[in-house]
Amino acid sequence: MWRVRESSKPPARTRWTAIAAVLACTASLLGGFAARADDVQDQKRRADRRIAALGEQLEGTNAALAKAYVNLEKTRAAIPIAQQRVKQAQGALAQAQQAQAEAEAIEVRAIAAEAKARAHNDEVAQKLAVAQANEARAAEKLEKSGRELQTSQDALDAYAAEVFQGGAVTESQLGMVFGSTSPQDFANRLVMADTASAVASDTIDKLAAMTADNTATKAYLTSVRGEVAELKRLAEKALQAAEAASAAATQARQQAVVAKNNAATAASNATAAKAELDSLNAKQTGYAADLRQQRANEKAQLAEAERAAARLKAILVERARQAKLAAQREAARKEAAARAAAKKAGRTYRPPPAAVTPSNYLSYPARGPMTSGFGMRWHPVLQKWMLHDGLDWGVACGTPVYAAAPGTVIRAGWRESGWGNQILIDHGIHRGVDLVTSYNHLSSIVAWGGSVQRGQLIGYSGTTGYSTGCHLHFGVYEDGTPVNPRNWL
Repeated sequence: MWRVRESSKPPARTRWTAIAAVLACTASLLGGFAARADDVQDQKRRADRRIAALGEQLEGTNAALAKAYVNLEKTRAAIPIAQQRVKQAQGALAQAQQAQAEAEAIEVRAIAAEAKARAHNDEVAQKLAVAQANEARAAEKLEKSGRELQTSQDALDAYAAEVFQGGAVTESQLGMVFGSTSPQDFANRLVMADTASAVASDTIDKLAAMTADNTATKAYLTSVRGEVAELKRLAEKALQAAEAASAAATQARQQAVVAKNNAATAASNATAAKAELDSLNAKQTGYAADLRQQRANEKAQLAEAERAAARLKAILVERARQAKLAAQREAARKEAAARAAAKKAGRTYRPPPAAVTPSNYLSYPARGPMTSGFGMRWHPVLQKWMLHDGLDWGVACGTPVYAAAPGTVIRAGWRESGWGNQILIDHGIHRGVDLVTSYNHLSSIVAWGGSVQRGQLIGYSGTTGYSTGCHLHFGVYEDGTPVNPRNWL
């Protein structure tokens, strides 16, 4: 029987010994997971920053091509991370399975230790019960023999008193012998005296035997009581050991359940990571095919855009030539008129000072941050350097766009060359060149023609044409050649 002691608590060291290995393994496992998870997150953040930077590089690219390339780059960046996650998940699974096996082994040992402790407790309890029963029987026997010894002693004492002192009712044995009245009476009295003496001798012998047995019983009782005290001490110790083993077994069972759940979670994570990797590989194959198709389309469209740019340049060059000729004729006419007026008035003709255009002649066309500058830019898809021939304002779609200076709208509408909705304004001859500004990727156009004033609303920003996001592309042409707009802002 397993004894249960009220308000008992096993020692802390015994209670935790059985599960220390599992806890240490779990802590190590979790620490390793956290470190590796941070490493994967760092890789993902770097990849995200690189993908985000592609937006600027792909500005002015066909949106379909840009999307195909970004998709491919995303999967290309994600696959190594996914591979590392698979490797980590598989490693975590192996560790979790090992931890589960160790926890279950500890559980088996703890259950065996509990069973052994219970058996030992039962064995000690049985021995204690037997010893206590022996103690009770010895105490009962000692009490009974004590009573019998006292009775025999009392009888012997009475006999001795009767022999040597006589009594009020009967004569003493000596008086009975010497007071006989005849030989036959003497003989009879002598036989009676012998009988009384024999009874007294038997009583003495019995009293001696009972005294010896009583002494032996006392010694046995003392020994049994010592055994009971020792067994009680051993029973208390066995109970503590059984309780500690039970607590350790309970903890081991709980840790085995936790380890099993961790292993199941690790298996699920490994399966999910592998499925994600397989999905990324499949997507990459599709994106690569899409990119090849879109790259071919882009080259054809780029060729058309270059032809359109050449046509536009020819138009602007011709406009600049004609504008300069017209300006020269007008200047000559004004000079001739001024000379004639001076001669008629009797004055010497002095040419007026040449008009000077300020360095910041153009106003900002939109309110917002400039996000991309003028200059050569590496195209990651076409693998060549290309000119970004303007400034980009990173404004939301629908932001008002204003004329940068007074002028005439010479073109407004959709352009197949990639500019989407575009407005061109000719501002006339300044610093000896014909100055034209362009406003591209508009969501809608307000000024379709005629003259405009500085700061006049001409349209709203958007992402039409070859654009990867809402913004305004602002360009400046000098005699049909694109230049850095900062030279005029």
